[in-house]
Amino acid sequence: MHETSNIADPFFLVGATLDGQFRLDAVVGEGGFGVVYRGFHLALEQPIAVKVLKVPDEAPEFREMLLGKFREEAKLLYSLSQQSLDIVRAMSFGGVMTPAGVWAPYMVLEWLDGRSLDDDLEDRRRRGLRGRSVDEALALLAPVASGLSVAHRRRVVHRDVKPGNVFLLPPTPGGAARAKVLDFGIAKVLREDGTAGTRSKFASFTWLYGAPEQLDPRLGSIGLWTDVHAFALVLTELLTDRAPIDARDTVALYKLVTDPAVRPTPRQRGANVPDAIENVCRRALDVDPTARFPSIDEFWIALEMARRQSASAGTVMTPSVRSSHHTPMPIPVPMANPHAPPRTGQPGPPPPLQTAFPVPPQTGHPGPPGVPQTMWRPPYPIRPTRTSSAPMIIAIVLIVVLMLFTFTCATMYAACG
Repeated sequence: MHETSNIADPFFLVGATLDGQFRLDAVVGEGGFGVVYRGFHLALEQPIAVKVLKVPDEAPEFREMLLGKFREEAKLLYSLSQQSLDIVRAMSFGGVMTPAGVWAPYMVLEWLDGRSLDDDLEDRRRRGLRGRSVDEALALLAPVASGLSVAHRRRVVHRDVKPGNVFLLPPTPGGAARAKVLDFGIAKVLREDGTAGTRSKFASFTWLYGAPEQLDPRLGSIGLWTDVHAFALVLTELLTDRAPIDARDTVALYKLVTDPAVRPTPRQRGANVPDAIENVCRRALDVDPTARFPSIDEFWIALEMARRQSASAGTVMTPSVRSSHHTPMPIPVPMANPHAPPRTGQPGPPPPLQTAFPVPPQTGHPGPPGVPQTMWRPPYPIRPTRTSSAPMIIAIVLIVVLMLFTFTCATMYAACG
């Protein structure tokens, strides 16, 4: 998050201290859902971010109901961030009557140094860059997929995956990309019924990254597959440095988003990607929610498999247009196995990306319909079937008894003769 001194303070909260411990120092951002302040935790003596939500001026009963839902979502966000470092951490929450006379709930979050993916994309466009490579894009989105995976395994839908809700942190000393997912649960607090969004400030998603079922509930229900669609749009934007959809108004946007014949895949938007990557993205962007990957786990595994297949086939994965400013980003790889024998000869295909959900070995168990067996990771650990040794022991005992009986008979026969 970065300082921006020229943003107005609609709540007049700069300089105020919330709950006796959260001092608000400056406005650093404003969006459809609220205003973000840079603050300071007086007890911990640490910088913080405080997001104050915009809500309508309603009766006290509505405020209590909204604060109750907000409390549950803050607890959920804290629980998710405890399980994944790729999700922004919630520290506290509450409600405040602002000097402007407006009641508003707020959430205290960890302070992040860096910038949003949205700002990064805008900067690249100003510099004339035209798309990242497949390896660069997947390396950048690996932490995002990891964070969403934690939520999806708990059946939690983000509902508003977009570049503005992906925060890029400074890379690790080894050069690996780091990012965090923002705004879990905010949209759900403000609009819980899951109906299609409107242009009001309480739409539960951003239109440009909305899935067809968010624009038209008749196309299906909102679920984990909704985040899959949005994640695929973000990937397309990284591969092209263009907005995923060209539309001047909501009517044109609705037509494009719900048109099954024209999907905003990387190739359709001008990126030079291998067939395998294009096919995986096409499935993730299907208008029919039931035809998509059921969760981020399955989608990411399919992307990883497609990347590995393309690399082993010798397919060159380049950006749509190369630039003299283009600097490839390093790809995070798994740590080497200390027990593995040293490599000799020619190097093989590049190692898979390091993710929170590795591809398991073949188990012989069928996957969901439409998902290749090598791309499917069962939702529960599959234990190998234990083969009982009792029949073998019985057979050995019988053989020994038979041999003893034969030997005894032979001895008696010899004695009688």
